[in-house]
Amino acid sequence: MKMLAEWLKTNNAMAFRVFSATDGGDLPTGWSKPTAFPLDAAAFYDGEIMVVFTDEVPRVRLEGKTTKTHRLSELQSWLDANQGVALVGYGSRKFDSRLLLKHCGVSANHLDLSDVLYEASARHYEDHGRRYDLRSLAIRNRIKQTPIPHFSFLMKPVELLIQWQQGLSRNVMKTLAAETELIAQLYRTIVVKGEVRIHDDRTEHPVTVPCWINDDLWLPSESFSAANEEE
Repeated sequence: MKMLAEWLKTNNAMAFRVFSATDGGDLPTGWSKPTAFPLDAAAFYDGEIMVVFTDEVPRVRLEGKTTKTHRLSELQSWLDANQGVALVGYGSRKFDSRLLLKHCGVSANHLDLSDVLYEASARHYEDHGRRYDLRSLAIRNRIKQTPIPHFSFLMKPVELLIQWQQGLSRNVMKTLAAETELIAQLYRTIVVKGEVRIHDDRTEHPVTVPCWINDDLWLPSESFSAANEEE
């Protein structure tokens, strides 16, 4: 992963994912208000080191990957030390970023790659965009991850909640780490190649489409802070 680490460093970016063990169905506002959720775990990846934050386990071990485990109380100081580094997520504009900013002060621009794919698919179909599952995108674009042995072990949100409630938080952290690595790899693929493979629902076959990141998709942390205040 040395090449990925050097590329992310040059582009001053890292991938991230956050997790809440609370089911939206248990909250009065459901899933509509991310700031109502507690923050139970977070993962950040710069292409070299996977940094995870959780109070559930003292140490998260990932096969073949350098990992640092911290308590959630250390997250703010770590973010302060890495301020200015752009945060890249997937499906993160509406949940991950808002949850993170509810619990921490963040000084960094943010990019949600699912919005990038949405725009690329809209141009391809010449009507409206589509949303794609991260795992499916990774498989179609031959993007690899190392925290778990196979893509079939990547758990869906409901499965993550169940695993956490059953005391299997290490499994949840491995999935978060795997997704964070996939996000980092997908980001590099889009920027370097300028294209991405998606499923064409008209032909039922994979298709390679042009893909680029418009400047207006990069959102400053202040915009999320404002959104949190409006909720």
